[in-house]
Amino acid sequence: MKYLITGASGLIGKKLVNKLLEQNACINILTTNKNLKSSNKNINKFYWNPELNKIDSNCINGVQIIINLAGSPIAQLWTKSSKKSILLSRTNSVKLLNQIILEKKSKIDHFFCASAIGIYKSDNSYTHSESSQNTSNSFLGNTVSKWETSCEKLKEQKINVTILRIGLVLSLNGGLLKPIALSVKYFLGTWFGNGGNIYSWIHIEDLVDSILFLLNNNKTGIYNLVAPNPISSKLFTLEISKVLNKKILFPPIPLFLIKIITGPMSELFLFSQNVSSKKITAEGFNFQYKSISSALNNLLK
Repeated sequence: MKYLITGASGLIGKKLVNKLLEQNACINILTTNKNLKSSNKNINKFYWNPELNKIDSNCINGVQIIINLAGSPIAQLWTKSSKKSILLSRTNSVKLLNQIILEKKSKIDHFFCASAIGIYKSDNSYTHSESSQNTSNSFLGNTVSKWETSCEKLKEQKINVTILRIGLVLSLNGGLLKPIALSVKYFLGTWFGNGGNIYSWIHIEDLVDSILFLLNNNKTGIYNLVAPNPISSKLFTLEISKVLNKKILFPPIPLFLIKIITGPMSELFLFSQNVSSKKITAEGFNFQYKSISSALNNLLK
């Protein structure tokens, strides 16, 4: 089996590539880095730049499965240009891949595209399944919605499409966990407001394994990739303090202060989505880290 992977240098991509290489897979990688040398004989690198609509169409040769994880970081200052980059790096990546599939008449069996639970409205009283229509009319919500909509053209070509709605990824190599753990370690840990906003999280190992599960079982459609037990931001911080054996001394930060300081970006800090993983578990996937305590003990000890 030959794969084409975008976003291979990111948090998820690196671990996914390594697991596929363990299965002796052949992988083509699209990268914005013009240094295309590879130390692994099973990896071939090709240059692209989705925001500039540039792509080496040879990347598609012999490929059966595409895994698209591309996208510029959400956690950056939201200037007009960065917001444009956040959107275009996602929608243009799908558009370019679809374009070369058409041009080269490639026989792609399956297209996996990263997405995010940010599509769902922040609402503590609502549990979001994959069929939830309670979506967010925010910058993140609209970005994710356009990202997913860009995949519709692939379905028109009779390509199987799987949308991966990824939650808060727990890893020490990126994401939210490391800065929060460091703040707790140095007695600066706290939460915002009453800490009631819900984190739907997933351990990095479970995330990559769930993607491989969907791939190996030829699953299509939308899947929430989150652990079965979401947790409030307050309890999340307290669990970290318990694992690190550090007290929380810093008072909660008032919501109005976050909104004043960060403006529209406050949704990054105050998001609250209670998201269900029942669909993927009902289809046979077994999470290794179902509780936040098991995940944090694995990552922080």
